[in-house]
Amino acid sequence: MAIKILSLKNITKQYPGVTALDDMSIDFCEGEVHALLGENGAGDRVIIRPS
Repeated sequence: MAIKILSLKNITKQYPGVTALDDMSIDFCEGEVHALLGENGAGDRVIIRPS
């Protein structure tokens, strides 16, 4: 069984006039590799960049 090292739950990020993320959740487990990909404006950069 994979050991969770980080969990993001129910993340919502809004800017004036637009919702970048809506109730997004993801688990990061030991030994796994993750890639965040998305079209322009999909919200992938919002996850990794502090506001």
